[in-house]
Amino acid sequence: MKDTARKNRSIMAILLVGAGLFMVAVVPFLVQSTLDPMLQGLMKKVAEDPSYASGPMLMAIFYPLCRALIMVAGVTAILIAYPLWQGEGWTWPVALTCLAVPAIGGMYMMLPFVSFVKDTFPPPMPIILTGLIGYWGILLLKKSERAQRVVDFIVFTLLGVATGGGFVLGFGAMRQLMSRPGKPLFINTKIASLTVGGPLNWICAFFVFAAIPLLAQRKALGWWLALIGAVSAVVGSLPTYFISLSGYYLIGIASGTILTVTLLIPSVKRRLIEELAPAASQVS
Repeated sequence: MKDTARKNRSIMAILLVGAGLFMVAVVPFLVQSTLDPMLQGLMKKVAEDPSYASGPMLMAIFYPLCRALIMVAGVTAILIAYPLWQGEGWTWPVALTCLAVPAIGGMYMMLPFVSFVKDTFPPPMPIILTGLIGYWGILLLKKSERAQRVVDFIVFTLLGVATGGGFVLGFGAMRQLMSRPGKPLFINTKIASLTVGGPLNWICAFFVFAAIPLLAQRKALGWWLALIGAVSAVVGSLPTYFISLSGYYLIGIASGTILTVTLLIPSVKRRLIEELAPAASQVS
């Protein structure tokens, strides 16, 4: 980080403080303004379709949990801004991880809102944009070759997309399983298939998210976690899609496949793992 221009480090620190303040002071209100109307719309859906009956309870748990995670990430972003400005190398992976949280959490909160609340601006949108702007800013302002920045932009964006998609798929499967007819039994193959695709996508989301700080440090473990998560997402989503005929699992298939192919490109792999990377692209 010390070889990154002081001006760039200053901009990165400003991004961290600005995003952090937003995550701590504004996000709590945006999440609440998302949750209440979304629950109202969801309750109407429950009256029409009992398979959504578990939704209100789960949303009432997971939205506040996402809010708490985003707030902790915001506090962390503010606290590491000064050491990052000073050029301490450990701060860059931490900064990327912190700013991935609102982008991923906002994506999760966005989808139910736009499904159950019509003709209203989605409050999670500013949360997503704040995370993305900060994430990409921190990613691209660090000194590196142009080719390295292109690889980082593509790979780290795919990591965020795969994490968000995996979490959404896992949550959707849990909602359906908790409201399934005939429980505690699994009365048909379609319902049973969700016990494969849902948990697998959740575990894959954890693996891929964990790869973000590790790949930012150019660790081989990060590459392997990302690859295992991406391939497993495809393995879990493919049969679940064909059995349940739920188009949502195409998200897992597409994001997992694209991430897998990208990671396996030799030139990309060399730039992601320190011991394989050209000297000019190594992390300082």
